[in-house]
Amino acid sequence: MDADKLIVEIDHFSNHKLKRKSDLGILIEVIIKNGREKLFEDLTFNAKYVLGLQRVLKKGNASSEIGNLEKIKEDYTNNLIKSIEQIKELMNFTSEEMQNHFNETYFELSHQSLQNLNELLEDLEWTKMFLNQLKRTNPIS
Repeated sequence: MDADKLIVEIDHFSNHKLKRKSDLGILIEVIIKNGREKLFEDLTFNAKYVLGLQRVLKKGNASSEIGNLEKIKEDYTNNLIKSIEQIKELMNFTSEEMQNHFNETYFELSHQSLQNLNELLEDLEWTKMFLNQLKRTNPIS
């Protein structure tokens, strides 16, 4: 499948909520060209999981009903780091210029980079939901 076509389909599926289409397209292109589908599957799963934990933490800070917030925070941190490592592993297949772009945009220790990373993870979460929908509508026998 073509990366650009896939991005269009995911964007349509998300009701045009993708915020980092260009960089998501780069990741998809790397996967297609280098046969890294398993890593991408792990990354999209992990992105969805991290964002789920993030939602629990936001709800937990507003409500005393959610127990064990420290464990959830630790799990969130560990899986956020794992997502970053997975993206960096994919970036090893790109040019130095592209690696620098991802490092500056997503991995610097700044509020803006964390916000950018969160947007990319949201796009990866949409990708996971899109791929899950494809599996449900086109099951492999």
